[in-house]
Amino acid sequence: MKNTTAIGLQAEDLVAEYLIKKGYKIVERNFRNRYCEIDIIVANTEYICLIEVKYRKNNLYGGGIGAVDYNKQKRLRNAFEFWLSQEDSYGHLQPRIDIVSVDSLGQIEIIENAI
Repeated sequence: MKNTTAIGLQAEDLVAEYLIKKGYKIVERNFRNRYCEIDIIVANTEYICLIEVKYRKNNLYGGGIGAVDYNKQKRLRNAFEFWLSQEDSYGHLQPRIDIVSVDSLGQIEIIENAI
C-alpha cells in the first residue's frame, strides 16, 4: 500500500497530464512558502492558475472539493498573491484558483475559479 505522499504525488501527476492535454503549460509544481504549498501553477493564453489537487478515495463528506475549507482557501490566496508578486512575466494574465478533485478511479473533477 502506498503512503499518502506518494498517492498525492500520483494524483498531481495525473492532473498535470490532464491540464497539458487541455492546452495549459506547467509553470511550476510544489511551490512552497510560509503560507502553504501550491501544488501546480499553470498558464494558457488567458489565465495563470493555481491548481489545488485533492485526492479522496470517494466523494463521501464532500470529497476533495469539500476538503478545501475557509482557512485553506485563505492560505491559498495568500500563497498565490505572494507568488504573483515575485513573477512579473505573468502580469498580463488573469489569475485564477482552481480546485481539482481526483478519486480512486482516477476521475478528475475541476472547479474553475473556485476561490
